[in-house]
Amino acid sequence: MNGQTGKIVRFGASLAVLSAVLSACASSPFTPPPVDATSPVAAGAEAAANERGKIPSLASIPAVPTDIPKPGEYKAQVQAEQAAAAKLRRDTAPETFALTDTEGFAARAQRAGRVPPSEIPTVADRAETEAFAKAARGRATPPPSKPQ
Repeated sequence: MNGQTGKIVRFGASLAVLSAVLSACASSPFTPPPVDATSPVAAGAEAAANERGKIPSLASIPAVPTDIPKPGEYKAQVQAEQAAAAKLRRDTAPETFALTDTEGFAARAQRAGRVPPSEIPTVADRAETEAFAKAARGRATPPPSKPQ
């Protein structure tokens, strides 16, 4: 019998807490607060609060879009992204870089950066560039030394 007393007390306490919580919810959170009558926009706010909105009809639901990719297309895009990520990981893995063979690296870089003979400027090209620059300098007028 003594064991039942604790259960009854706990039940009563939980009932009291539940009633306190429910009494706090007695006012509906969906009712708008009263409008301050001293406000200069009180009349407009009251009219806007009482105005009924337009209820949309089922005909106003937009059509289902047709340009949405199919699941197979999503799968192909995901697989392409995963393949690109795997290639990037392979290309930038720690074993792809080494601090040895500096001379070999420099030789490969010089070979890759060598300009083809057709693109090297000749003496005539340099003279033509200098003549153009000299003519441009002659046409240029310096700004006035004093503000006008």
